[in-house]
Amino acid sequence: MLRVMMQSLPLLSRLAKRLPVHVRGALAEKAALVSYLIRGFTPLTVSQHLAQTDLTLRRGNLILLVEVKYRTTRERGHLALTPAQKARLNRQARSVAARYPACTVRLEVCLLFPHWPFQQRIPLQDA
Repeated sequence: MLRVMMQSLPLLSRLAKRLPVHVRGALAEKAALVSYLIRGFTPLTVSQHLAQTDLTLRRGNLILLVEVKYRTTRERGHLALTPAQKARLNRQARSVAARYPACTVRLEVCLLFPHWPFQQRIPLQDA
């Protein structure tokens, strides 16, 4: 299965270049969601005013706020999150932590690439 995925990636990469940016972002969010579902997380429905991250997930007493970024290279992926976005994510994590005091809130950036490694998760901090 992995071999089939790896062989189809150049084709998917070429196809992704033809798609509008918002479609690429939506596909990246779906792919990230599937990877977190496999790890045992479930989507958490939270008010849009409370959390505006791409994914809000829960596993046990852990709430994970995930910002998903699709980039063509790892170098560009690490530059995808600006200091202003990090500050916004920290504010959102604090507000979610206030709403769910019994839970641990964690921030992650999920970088997706059209080549190996296909996904990289970067933890930001606990709220």
